[in-house]
Amino acid sequence: MLIIQSTGFHGGEEAFEVAKQENKPVFLSIGYSTCHWCHVMEEESFDNEDIAKHMNDSFVCIKVDRELHPDVDTYYMTAVMMMQGQGGWPMSSFLTPDKKPFFGGTYFQPSQFIALMSRVNDAWKNKSTDIHEQANAISQQVAGAMATIQSLNEISTNVIDHTAQSIMNHYDKIHGGFGQAPKFPNEPYLYFLIEYAKYSGNTDVLDAVVNTLHAQSCGGIYDQISGGFHRYATDQSWLTPHFEKMLYNQANLSFVFAQAHLLSGEVDFKRITFETLDYVIREMTNDEGGFYSATDADSEGEEGLFFIWDKYEIESLLGEEDAIEFIELYQVTELGNFERKNILNLSQSLYKTSKENNIDYDNLVERLDRNNKLLRQTREKRLAPLRDDKIITSWNAMMIKSFAYVGHQFKQQNYIDIAITAANYLLKTNHTNQDLLSRSSLAGQASVSALQEDYAYLAEALLQIYDATLDRYWLNQASNLTNDMIEYFWDEENGGYFMGMQGEQNLLPASPKEINDNATSSGNSVALRVLVRLATRTGLQRYQDYAQQLIRAYSDDITQRPYICSYLICGLLELLSGEQSSEQWCAEGNIHISATASKTNTQYKVALLIKVNDDWHLNQISDEDNSPSPMIIDADNEWKISDINCPEAVTKIFSLQADSIQVYKDNIKIEFIVFSKPDAHFPNKSLKLHLKLQACNNEKCLSSEIVKLNLTL
Repeated sequence: MLIIQSTGFHGGEEAFEVAKQENKPVFLSIGYSTCHWCHVMEEESFDNEDIAKHMNDSFVCIKVDRELHPDVDTYYMTAVMMMQGQGGWPMSSFLTPDKKPFFGGTYFQPSQFIALMSRVNDAWKNKSTDIHEQANAISQQVAGAMATIQSLNEISTNVIDHTAQSIMNHYDKIHGGFGQAPKFPNEPYLYFLIEYAKYSGNTDVLDAVVNTLHAQSCGGIYDQISGGFHRYATDQSWLTPHFEKMLYNQANLSFVFAQAHLLSGEVDFKRITFETLDYVIREMTNDEGGFYSATDADSEGEEGLFFIWDKYEIESLLGEEDAIEFIELYQVTELGNFERKNILNLSQSLYKTSKENNIDYDNLVERLDRNNKLLRQTREKRLAPLRDDKIITSWNAMMIKSFAYVGHQFKQQNYIDIAITAANYLLKTNHTNQDLLSRSSLAGQASVSALQEDYAYLAEALLQIYDATLDRYWLNQASNLTNDMIEYFWDEENGGYFMGMQGEQNLLPASPKEINDNATSSGNSVALRVLVRLATRTGLQRYQDYAQQLIRAYSDDITQRPYICSYLICGLLELLSGEQSSEQWCAEGNIHISATASKTNTQYKVALLIKVNDDWHLNQISDEDNSPSPMIIDADNEWKISDINCPEAVTKIFSLQADSIQVYKDNIKIEFIVFSKPDAHFPNKSLKLHLKLQACNNEKCLSSEIVKLNLTL
């Protein structure tokens, strides 16, 4: 049996001290619980007594869960990429006792692994000087690759356009998505393109998002029976997935589909949003409200076996008429499309099918839901894939953000309640004995200290709850987390955030700093958005200053390769042009404004709901018709505004002036009419409002400010 030493990361130096004392190199294996090839290498090599003996005799062996230690993974993955030109998991690295890598790769077959270990052991004994020189050189290269590089390039909205063009250059016009197989959902790209479409009105960008989301939700990468997305597709057309399900995909895709529905009006996107969230509630949530991490791709030793169907099985479960419809819709055949069975998939969206066949969409969905439930009940009798029950802080925060956003946008209070329950669970359970945020918990027991991304993602999630509830408790919690993030992770010398906490807990040869938005957005990318939004919601200049410093720290990447950090560019867009939203904060966070619209023929009735904090008010101002109002309202794109209906002002005397003045306080509602062309579509249905107002309290009057709302009609 292989002897695994203490990880030596975030928990002490024991393994490396043993390596020094015994003069042995370290073998480091990094993987994760739902990794197929990690399981294969474990079974083939680590569980093989002869191979394990060789490992124990010649090396000090360390095994690391990359989901608990992504900073460790980032450092050594960078080294492997430099040495091999590619990386992956399991990641297999050989280190000196001072943690410096000198050789690495990924999965090795048993015979390859035995031969490799023999060569490494021989080199360690006979060419020790060469190995240490190589390790030092690689470590210097890794440190250089992870350093922030500031440039003198101007950061402007040109970067926003350049990012969009760079991403669109990789768009697959035939199958949707970006790049070649294997194809990942690439949520950071989708987040940015949706924001860019709202900002620019670019219809090609919105079309790319819509086509991509239709392709993903119709393909086998989406679980047509139970809801939720598999991690990625192995083919170009999204049919054949790698069948593991990751919590972060459910979080980010449910959020993206909700945004895309609100912007495009695509009916199926709302259905996919709800189905994905309901899958998480049903299958990925513990009794206390936390969210599990992942489910495996394999069951009974075969990948995907749990998810695939043969035609006879479906016919035997459904009535004849329903079976015929189901089999046709989901393209089920006798021969199958995967291991002689069928991955269920649609040739087009259900809404498009309903229109082409003159079928009522809601009735079709209801019928399929009923049949899907029958198949799901049968599938649940199969041996299910392994579930990873870790409650990872950052991944849970992503899920909380989505539940809060969807609940708020679609007026689903149950989703908001789920977000609040999960947030309270994290704040209570995912803390170390030192009262620091922890990276994860299992069965209620907290693990190692959290990384910067955990603080950033959780702060972002709590801000989303704040926006949904207007309860300042969540704003205060988000502020506290952000202040801790600055204290523990900020690079005082060069700017930006380190992945891991600095000081005694950081045991890597160099401190990694991540900006690349890969399967999930980097901690620095999320932090920028948190800082920008905290600045508008609290009025504290401190957060704005850190946001500016963060941009400067990564100015070279932002100007040269913005597509690698597309979620960070979302934050930059907010910093430069404001949030692309129908809701805004102003007056140092003391006034919240939201807009809604309802259509009548060729005109829309718009309502502005303004919540003014206690002790604050809006001064009365006059519009161009000299009518008294809380604000002056204007619109882009030749929209015509008429029939503005404002509440009555109240007369107040404040300590700042002797005479009484007319002001507006508490909850204010303003209604007006806007006119458009009867056939208006995006971007012509995007109403951009400019509101000029002035806010005061008993002690000061702020300068007049312009608040911009972006409302999709």
